[in-house]
Amino acid sequence: MSVRSMMIAVLILLTGACGWQLRGSVALSSLTDTLHLTSPDDYGALMVELRNRLSADDIRLTDSPTEARYTLRVNRELVDKRVAAVGSDALASAYELTLRAEFDVLDQRGMPIATRLASSVTRSYNASSGSAGSSAQEEVLLTREMRTELAQQILRQLQAAINAAQAEGLVSDAPDAPDETPNGETTP
Repeated sequence: MSVRSMMIAVLILLTGACGWQLRGSVALSSLTDTLHLTSPDDYGALMVELRNRLSADDIRLTDSPTEARYTLRVNRELVDKRVAAVGSDALASAYELTLRAEFDVLDQRGMPIATRLASSVTRSYNASSGSAGSSAQEEVLLTREMRTELAQQILRQLQAAINAAQAEGLVSDAPDAPDETPNGETTP
């Protein structure tokens, strides 16, 4: 094995050993194997994106909060569009889109672990005054991409909230372990 190959192998091992991950990758499956996901719009685009991301991480979604270790409650999703620039013809030449979600993380008993969490993604795009259809298409594609990033942010915050709750002893570390009540009894 050449010195260069050994150096590359050592660098790969070191980056893996320090916990480095690609941006966007969330390791929720090491913290829980079940999750209850709820929102006022359970079939909205953000909820679909969250379900897809959780399924890809082998997280089983439950219909009941008592069957899941944690609940992610998305309280609302906001979409804001504003004019970011005006051209010499006094028409909008660029827009700024913002997607924002507000959510809470609850334990199996419905007790809050983290509340009033928020994530947002903002992007701008140039508007084509010659073709309204292409600007609308660009907005749709950009919104889809932003929603994917928003879902990743939410899951990273969920992971951080669970890690913090486990570090503080609010919930147990084991993914399937039952929670203890204050009087020492266990709940399923």
